[in-house]
Amino acid sequence: MNVAHADMAVSRIAAAIGEPARARMLYCLLDGRARTSTELAAVAEVTPSTASVHMQRLKARRLVKVVAQGKHRYYSLDGTDVASALEALSVLAGGSQQSFAPNTPHRLRAARTCYDHLAGTLGVSLHDRLHALGWLSGPAVGATS
Repeated sequence: MNVAHADMAVSRIAAAIGEPARARMLYCLLDGRARTSTELAAVAEVTPSTASVHMQRLKARRLVKVVAQGKHRYYSLDGTDVASALEALSVLAGGSQQSFAPNTPHRLRAARTCYDHLAGTLGVSLHDRLHALGWLSGPAVGATS
């Protein structure tokens, strides 16, 4: 990909993310759950038809994917690269100024998955134990849930 083409591709993706309602919908999908455009409309405070148009634009930029189940269409982020980019943008934007207090049920915090890896207290404990036993190579991550 030449530089001019890369510049155009990046600017189109940035424009798709840059509209506040679309950004809210994308950040809502960061938890890994698929949602309908009606659910995403409520999050973005737009009409369901407007949300559908926004989701089509995000889909065209390969930021979301859609799965049809019966009469419903469920949207989710189109992979971990999208989630990583959104998380990086949050860091650049300064993140939340409020302290984070999880409202996730305790059982879910203990054992869960995040995209393609184990997470939660159980996932971190399993990683740390396997690393301590020498079954994993590389530096210990030392992440917390």
